[in-house]
Amino acid sequence: MLIHTPRLRLMTMELAHLAAIVRDPVSLGDLLGVAIPEGWPAYPVAYPHALALLKKESLRSSSGWWLYLFIDPALQVLVGCGGFKDAPDQNGVVEIGCEIAPASRGRGFATEAMRGLINYACTRPEVRAIDAYSQSESGIQASLLQAVGMTRVGEALDTNAEIVWHWRVTSDAFVDARRTGME
Repeated sequence: MLIHTPRLRLMTMELAHLAAIVRDPVSLGDLLGVAIPEGWPAYPVAYPHALALLKKESLRSSSGWWLYLFIDPALQVLVGCGGFKDAPDQNGVVEIGCEIAPASRGRGFATEAMRGLINYACTRPEVRAIDAYSQSESGIQASLLQAVGMTRVGEALDTNAEIVWHWRVTSDAFVDARRTGME
């Protein structure tokens, strides 16, 4: 699956992509025909888990509710990745997140990619809201989530029992903001 944004192509991460990342992130570049920036991935420990999950649940990558590689086709470079933690829950809520390679930060790629993911989610009738979480002390993460139309709705504990901020945008609010040009 491919999600298009003005400057990026968000490509579904397949089994071969994950295997390459786990083996050696540079080999992903050979597979995709793009440059892999230094310092990516920022959280390499997450990829063996994703690889194991996709081996167990092979249809995940074709469902749309999975991980995406963010590629700048003009420069032929990977700028980051992100996606959905899982399919929407019984309340129609889906969680998103992303990471941008150090060399691509500060250029609006995170905002563009997150908007692309949210826009995709809003086209699906089963989605009512999109959630994200940020470190409570991170002004950059908070600014990104505000820029894509999310509102802080509370706090939660992450897997390390650290307090994180909980953010949300409803599908209706995001679509309305796009319609009125306020995104």
